[in-house]
Amino acid sequence: MESSLIASNDPHEALSHLASGFFGPDLAATTVPVEPDQIPEPFSGLLVHNEHMTVVLEQYYGAAVVLDVLEDRLTGNVYDRKILLRTSRTGEAVEVGVARIHFRYTSDAVREEILRREAPLGDILIRRNVLRRIEPRWFFRCEPAGPVAAAFGRPLDRPVYGRMGLIYCDEAPAIELLEVVTDGRSS
Repeated sequence: MESSLIASNDPHEALSHLASGFFGPDLAATTVPVEPDQIPEPFSGLLVHNEHMTVVLEQYYGAAVVLDVLEDRLTGNVYDRKILLRTSRTGEAVEVGVARIHFRYTSDAVREEILRREAPLGDILIRRNVLRRIEPRWFFRCEPAGPVAAAFGRPLDRPVYGRMGLIYCDEAPAIELLEVVTDGRSS
């Protein structure tokens, strides 16, 4: 199956294909595509780059991030999961995400480590020295009353922002991602 992020030219179609199973039918109505130059700081610095979110969030918050897998499902060689990343210092949720991992493009060791659900994807890929390229495709503003913002587990008083993209592992489109972050002041 080809990645929905490669096959689609429509950000809402790709978003729905990747994440509506975790966030429900209201996802598109509360998630607005935006251009990178429409993203305010510090969200812009957190999202508009080609780095692993794990690394960027750890630098921004000054603490390691830890993984909580909220929901997941494995169908053949495709693993979907909805996650929270929390700071190790405060336990505050700083990222809500969805990943679709195509295991046919990963080694057995990487697959096993991902399925253990103990470490963020970025940590695993970096530690395992996987040749990777991160390619953000679309950016979004998520309204505070929507299902993505609600996944942070606390009320938000303003929009949060996110990105969808691909992680190529050894030049294969191995991981589709939705990554939505808070700036630590959005509650």
